[in-house]
Amino acid sequence: MSAHVVTKEQIKHSLDAWYQSMLQQQVEKATRLKEEIDEKIVNVEEDQSLLLYYALLDFRYKVLIDSLSITKNSFDIIESYNKPSDEILSYYYHFFKAIHATLTTNYNDASEHYEKAENLLKYMPDELECAEFYYRVAIFHYHFYQPIESIQYAIKAKEKFVKHAGYEIKVGLCENTLGASLVYLKQYEQAEEKYNSAINIFQKFGEKELVLSVRNNLGWLYASQNLSTLAIRHLSEVTEKKPTHFKAVFLQAREYYKLGETNIAKDMIEQGYELCVKLENEEYQHHYKILRALNGNFSTEDLENIVLEGITFFDKELLYNYIQEYVEKLAVKFYEKDNHVKASKYFHIGLQAKEKTFEKGALK
Repeated sequence: MSAHVVTKEQIKHSLDAWYQSMLQQQVEKATRLKEEIDEKIVNVEEDQSLLLYYALLDFRYKVLIDSLSITKNSFDIIESYNKPSDEILSYYYHFFKAIHATLTTNYNDASEHYEKAENLLKYMPDELECAEFYYRVAIFHYHFYQPIESIQYAIKAKEKFVKHAGYEIKVGLCENTLGASLVYLKQYEQAEEKYNSAINIFQKFGEKELVLSVRNNLGWLYASQNLSTLAIRHLSEVTEKKPTHFKAVFLQAREYYKLGETNIAKDMIEQGYELCVKLENEEYQHHYKILRALNGNFSTEDLENIVLEGITFFDKELLYNYIQEYVEKLAVKFYEKDNHVKASKYFHIGLQAKEKTFEKGALK
């Protein structure tokens, strides 16, 4: 009996070590520990808490290995267990559920679970767990188009990570997130500095995948300034080495569209759209459908229907910045067709969306 208890304690210790390796972005070590744990976990079938902890960390491992492959079903195994009553497991449940919701573009759910996790953060004695929470919340606010809040959380996370040896890669990830929010604020020079800082850190530690992630963001930085050729140079490096990177594929396709390279754009749009259908990523399916209509020079009426479909989703998820972007494009199309009534209507909707974006991003 005592040997059985010791085995559980050993597995719990191994699970803790596995999570620490993930916090430090140590992919090889995390993979090795997972293999060791997978051989042992079969001995604890009746311990539901330990199995739930394993399921939670297994999800977190998938986020570490390839966050772009996370689908709506990626949390199903965790949901098959009873909701945890233990405060620490409850924290991990809500924290990881928030990460899952962010990655699958369910931002309202993400906000709800981050709030619940924050209320449980006091039960986590480790300062590094607090830093990890702040970092993930910074990413959420960036995706949710709240750059000021994102910057605040990223700075708080970085300040904690920088005090601990072995977390240099996490400091680089904070720099990357700061750069992304600075692009939203059109602080392009500062954003570029943050991205280059992140690349320097990642190259120092041989983190090729993370370098590609920053290359994608640099592509977006240059695309935001309509420097299409420069953007494509960075984005093509990402899409050649990682063709499943649907965000980079989208950005590259959009830049080819801007340059009038409609055939190249068309192929990339279809490639990226198929990826998003497989991943059930609703947000990017709408982005691709609208870009397909613009690139294919669809009739104004067809474009209108496709944009309105997208607006329904963006409004539900409070993504007013995309509503503004797309209705303004629609308004210009109607203006060019001398349909001034509809042009006026969509310019007005765009103005309302701009005001909502400002209100959402304003400091509370």
